[in-house]
Amino acid sequence: MVVLSIITKDALTRVGKELLKRVLDSSLQVPYKSAIVVSDSSDDTDAFVKQWCDEQGKELVLTRSRLRGFTKPSRALARQTAIDIFFESFSGEWLMFLDDDCVLNDDWWEWVEQNRALEDPAVGEVWGINWDATPEREKFLKLLGIDLRSYLVRKFEERGGTHDTLFRRKAIEGIRIPPELHVYEDAYLHFYVKCGGWKYVVNPVGVTHYHPQLLVNLKKEMEKSRLAIQVALKYGIVEYEHAKVLHESIGNRVLAYLSLLRPVVGFMPMLFVTIRLYGFRKGFAEALKRQYLKLWFRWQVLKNVRSRVPDVCEVVRK
Repeated sequence: MVVLSIITKDALTRVGKELLKRVLDSSLQVPYKSAIVVSDSSDDTDAFVKQWCDEQGKELVLTRSRLRGFTKPSRALARQTAIDIFFESFSGEWLMFLDDDCVLNDDWWEWVEQNRALEDPAVGEVWGINWDATPEREKFLKLLGIDLRSYLVRKFEERGGTHDTLFRRKAIEGIRIPPELHVYEDAYLHFYVKCGGWKYVVNPVGVTHYHPQLLVNLKKEMEKSRLAIQVALKYGIVEYEHAKVLHESIGNRVLAYLSLLRPVVGFMPMLFVTIRLYGFRKGFAEALKRQYLKLWFRWQVLKNVRSRVPDVCEVVRK
């Protein structure tokens, strides 16, 4: 009924042997016989995965990304390769993606069964909440008066996620993820399903996601923000905190320029939060980076945005 898929690159080096084994072991609660692993690795990840599948008696399709004319792989190409192989080689009803740094929490599949999540023919997607492995983000959001669970679900609704996600065969039939989407390929997949009229279900058991800590890497975040603007304008995929800035810039340029003052005014409230979380020295640096990033994002929008954000459903369902 289910085919498991993991896309990865150098997981053994990046997350380590112990964590990768925990990820794979946690998948055993899901009733699958076959796994599709799309690996563009140069380390020993492929051999490790193959040995694990042999030991567990799982059929393995191990392949590299199909480049479709591009010179190097991307997350979009890897994701599309897994989907293509699912349709070409398997007749299962559900394709499940699991990230290589996400451990399925105990009773993930039991929750699916008890709540009959797959029995409703209108459901095309089942996503498990990506709970953090460390408490920093929860503490940070709590200081801002935001509930972590509500935040994570809202982020999924804005941009999807493939941390631990089941997709119904018919719901993803015909999809062609744009190869350029090395980021937001999961959002494109989510909206393809949602805009096709399918319902989604949130599994609260979810995964433990071993991603980096909350501390801001300014260079990486600036690149992500630049990509977020491009994706919003081309595909209509826009996250909540970016949407207001984009619409302000398009609708009223004067107010948009005045809004550049908001990150400056917001420095002291943010400083109060980050000092409580990290102490004065590190907290001051974090507040400065966060507010600068907000200011930089607003400035980039003002410089680059001239047209409206398209409707995401019009784009992905063409």
